[in-house]
Amino acid sequence: MDQNKPGERGDRIKKLEEIKKLGINPYPSKADKAYSINEILTNFQKLKEENKEIIIAGRLRSVRGHGNLTFAHLEDEAGRIQIALSKKDIGTDSYKNFSNLIDIGDFIEIKGACFLTHKEEKSVMVKSWKILTKSLRPLPDKWRGLQDEEEKLRKRYLDILFNPEVKEMVEKKAIFWNAVREFHVQRGFLEVETPVLENTTGGADAKPFITHHNALDMDVYLRISAGELWQKRLMVAGFEKTFEIGRVFRNEGMSQEHLQDYSQCEAYWAYGNYEDMYKFLRDCYRYVAEKTFGTLKFKIRGFDIDLGKDWPLLDYTEEIKKQTGVDIWQATEKEIEKKLNNLKVEYEADNRERMIDSLWKYARKNIGGPAIIINEPKIISPLAKASSANPKVTERFHILIAGSEIGQGYSELNDPIDQQERFEKQQKLRDLGDEEAQMADYEFIEALEYGMPPTCGHGFSERLFSFLMDKPIRETQIFPLMKPKGEKIIKDGKSKITKIAAVILNKGAKMKPWEEMNAIAHLNAAFGARCGRQLFYQDTISTKDNKKIKLNIQHAIILKEAKSNKEVLDLIKLAKENELEVAEFIREMIKTTDDKKIIASVDKKNLEKVEFLGVLIFGKKSIVDKLADEFDLTK
Repeated sequence: MDQNKPGERGDRIKKLEEIKKLGINPYPSKADKAYSINEILTNFQKLKEENKEIIIAGRLRSVRGHGNLTFAHLEDEAGRIQIALSKKDIGTDSYKNFSNLIDIGDFIEIKGACFLTHKEEKSVMVKSWKILTKSLRPLPDKWRGLQDEEEKLRKRYLDILFNPEVKEMVEKKAIFWNAVREFHVQRGFLEVETPVLENTTGGADAKPFITHHNALDMDVYLRISAGELWQKRLMVAGFEKTFEIGRVFRNEGMSQEHLQDYSQCEAYWAYGNYEDMYKFLRDCYRYVAEKTFGTLKFKIRGFDIDLGKDWPLLDYTEEIKKQTGVDIWQATEKEIEKKLNNLKVEYEADNRERMIDSLWKYARKNIGGPAIIINEPKIISPLAKASSANPKVTERFHILIAGSEIGQGYSELNDPIDQQERFEKQQKLRDLGDEEAQMADYEFIEALEYGMPPTCGHGFSERLFSFLMDKPIRETQIFPLMKPKGEKIIKDGKSKITKIAAVILNKGAKMKPWEEMNAIAHLNAAFGARCGRQLFYQDTISTKDNKKIKLNIQHAIILKEAKSNKEVLDLIKLAKENELEVAEFIREMIKTTDDKKIIASVDKKNLEKVEFLGVLIFGKKSIVDKLADEFDLTK
């Protein structure tokens, strides 16, 4: 059956109209469902012997007519059962209406009694029925279902309907997070909620999403961690055990392990250290796995994983040296870079921190685990406390399963001076172009100056669930974000669209040089005010003596000139039709800064009578270039 055929939907709409003509509401607000189908099947013999009237409701999944008798299967969340409708029992009109107006996929309610067919199939003989929902689109063929993988994710509701294993995955995920919550609560942790919108992101190395807060008229970030710096403030406030399960957002690439929005758990524990926390997290994983899957043994990405066995402690530096031959304490940046190139490893930035991290990502893929990596270098751990035994490394750990990091934690840094120095080093990396380096949060440093007790913390995401399921993380989200149909997904998650701004001055306005400069300045100011932080990869760069220089916007701005007011007006019209950002500057704006006078003057004119001194258009380079192509560059 082709569910996209216009005739299929059209036929159902005709049936819908017929139902309405009969005075029947095809979409009532309530059903009188008294039993789930599973309850009927479980207590079938008793209900049959008592000849008790039952009321059930669900979706029709099959219909088979045999003259004056029709068999169908009714399905709800709990199960599926056969129902039988007899013209003799329900009446000619009711039987006719069911046969002619009801389709597979419709939701109905039935009253009836339990009986066994001659083949001993548990069934319900219908005494009466009513429609609950008329479906307008036919379900996919029950044997083929949805074949395209993208379509399965796009129409996940149908994927769940036809694939019991997907439905089971949804249910397991709920059990998974409930078990995580239970484990923390049972051990005295208080569940808290912290902000999703932040002035400064913190708690992870990640590129944030930026959005605009209209009420406060400021740009804000979507958080990249589940409240790390906020939960530490709660430690300052006197709480000793807190945790949060919530959504985090990272504007980065997609892979089998990475998505841009996902659920994460983070917890903080005063007076404990990283050793306490990795033991806590090991026990948590075992508890959650047992509760969710009923086992501690898994096959993940070709590795046989037993969470019940010992979890060895592995040294970060030694593992890199063992697998790559590089001693990260002795090697120069050029030597590390050469090794990465020889290993054909893509590295993310041209600084030592990121290159070491890239070496580690290569090395970890060979570790099946479960294992706990310790002694991670201070230069890549801006929030972790340095080890007293070796100040070059931190009291930080990562849990490794099947070659990937599936959770981490550390003894939290509570020295405000040390924290400020590390933040400023991270900020320098941002200034040099590393968009994932952490921002300096001076309000958090101020909180630390009031005193935070020794604290340890952990964080892990739904990546753990996806690994235990042995599926890509995107497939284990119920409704992953999808590109609009017909648009290609960019594999590395980065936009390939180049944008540009063009300022076109109206030479026909015969402006003086200062007026042209004024027009250009005002157009750029209006443009910057409307587009805000999205124009920047980063705000500042640093000189050798650590002095800040504010950066220019990342997009090129070209200056061109139009010969007349009409040319400018025509350009504005085309730019708006192409949904470009447009800033305009008119004669009245150069004469006065009094908005009331400008409004009063323009209000008396038709658009073609308004003298435009210039316009700025901004957007996709190919579109801007095409619209601005006919204009000459300003001499």
